[in-house]
Amino acid sequence: MNTLSPKDEMIQLIQQCILAKDFMSAAKCLEIYKQSFGADNFFSSCQISITPVTVIYILSEDELKPDLTDIISTDIHVNLSVIYIHEKNLMEEFLNCLPSIESEYFCFYDSKHHYEKNRIAILLSVVTKITSVNGIIHARNFIDNSDTVLAHPDYMYKEILDNKIFNGAELLHYSAMNNINLYGDLSTVFLSTAYVKQLSFAHLDVTDSMQSLAFLYQLLWSTKIAYTYLPLSSSTVVEYLDAAQSISDYVNFLKLYYSENDISRISDTLTDFTTAEHFVSCKKEITFFYTDMGEYYNLKPIADMAESRGYKTVFTKDIHQNAEIGVYCQHICYPENSKFSLILLHDLAQGHDRWPSFWELERWNKFDIGIVPGQFWADLWSKCACQYYTNPRCGTYQLGYPKSDLASSCALSKHANLLKEQLHLKYDFSILYAPSWENDGKEDDFVKALSSLKVNLLIKQAHWNEKYSNIIQNIKEMRNLHERKFDNVYYIEPEESIMTALAMCNLVVSDESSVMAEALMFNVPSIAVTDWLIPDTTPSRYASVPMDYVIKCKKSDLHDYVQRFLSSPDDYNSILENGRLLFSNAEHCCSDILDAIEYYTALDSNASKDFLSKRLSSKYSICSMWN
Repeated sequence: MNTLSPKDEMIQLIQQCILAKDFMSAAKCLEIYKQSFGADNFFSSCQISITPVTVIYILSEDELKPDLTDIISTDIHVNLSVIYIHEKNLMEEFLNCLPSIESEYFCFYDSKHHYEKNRIAILLSVVTKITSVNGIIHARNFIDNSDTVLAHPDYMYKEILDNKIFNGAELLHYSAMNNINLYGDLSTVFLSTAYVKQLSFAHLDVTDSMQSLAFLYQLLWSTKIAYTYLPLSSSTVVEYLDAAQSISDYVNFLKLYYSENDISRISDTLTDFTTAEHFVSCKKEITFFYTDMGEYYNLKPIADMAESRGYKTVFTKDIHQNAEIGVYCQHICYPENSKFSLILLHDLAQGHDRWPSFWELERWNKFDIGIVPGQFWADLWSKCACQYYTNPRCGTYQLGYPKSDLASSCALSKHANLLKEQLHLKYDFSILYAPSWENDGKEDDFVKALSSLKVNLLIKQAHWNEKYSNIIQNIKEMRNLHERKFDNVYYIEPEESIMTALAMCNLVVSDESSVMAEALMFNVPSIAVTDWLIPDTTPSRYASVPMDYVIKCKKSDLHDYVQRFLSSPDDYNSILENGRLLFSNAEHCCSDILDAIEYYTALDSNASKDFLSKRLSSKYSICSMWN
């Protein structure tokens, strides 16, 4: 017996029609449904399914027609038809088949991009709500051949673009004048067929490298286009090729659209940002910016070298201060206040939850020189250097880690031994607790787990800026709880350099701190407690430890892991070996940094130019206006 209501019966019938791809019958039933029950959510979702869309698949040279089920991934049934055209005769073949396209909308697919699941259904759901536009542009990611995301949509433009409507010519003009590609490529457009059929296309005299861009310009120039910042496609980057010819071809193409003044302005600023450099004459005055003692100790070795070369050096906590030459290592910097600027990492695990696309949020194109500590970071940078914001004006160099120049110094060893004597350490083996954040009783977990072992427990908290009063209070509470309560627990003051603490220990325990990376300079292994909480989000998150150069455990297992290490330390040598790529250029880092500063700022410099051989290059071709 049929117990379905009339509405449910109609829903069932429409769904059956869509599953059978009988979209004409589904459309008729859907119209009856609308008249009887209104345009509810079911009606809207089915309207998306029955709206005809043509997929235009662009075949690259020698590519056979692919199985589009591997490319067009969807859980939502959509009314699709497919046309194949060839990249070599892109616009000609498109115009030949345009009269036969009967769908309401069309979009492009090819093998050089990956497409998000339900891309077409998502775009239909957007465009059907905005009847005044001719189509949509969506944002995109950039990926490598392993599908690793190297760049997400540029967050700098989200607020002005997302869910906005633009005149196509104005969007293209803004992009050209500011050398920022906001229109994407053919993979990012979804257009009304009726709109495109009324366009007049011209066969423009442009090079092969600009054919796709010339076609895209003609599609977009007259349109009224909506914009969504959803990255519904991803462009696959290609191995590095010199961009000089592409830049020339691009400028010549723009002459078809813009005035001589516009072209002159574009030509003056459009470069291959991976190879640029410039000279800024500066006085021999260097300002080192720091906000806590950790940053101070990061920069101190460079300052010592600078003073030995006759530079006047100043340390300041005023991150807005004007400077002749500014050296920075903060997450948030203001290099525009320095005539010449240099950026180093804040720490060796910086942005580890965003690798490799670290530079999206901490941009180096505002600086003149960038410094990375070793091959690991050089590889990260090289992968992302195809994006403009990754590139300082005079390049990025693998010059090493300034503090590595201190690791083998007699002064550090002498200072560490003196502190050992002052603390009257009870045992020969010392375990250092050095967390990134002190919260949720982590220090108490450490002491309770290990105080029964015949080892020294050294506690070195970070030196926090006073604005983190809650963390400073946590540190005080933990110290009050443990100091002088155990005969093997010792405190190293937060103001002391972490290098001193590392020179005193045999094993490090932390959460996700870069101290575990710095420990490698002393051949000291580390244990990361992965279920300790990190309070930089609400609610707090677990420690993120993607590094392969640390031992990882849960806090409930910390005692057992340490005991295991104590009994067989050599079993962990392979983990230590994984960290060898973090550092390079030991004992020459600071001298090379000063050579670079002199080379780009001193007219009469006789500094060594050996540092130039350590300039990094992009692994991939630049992502620019034509791709």
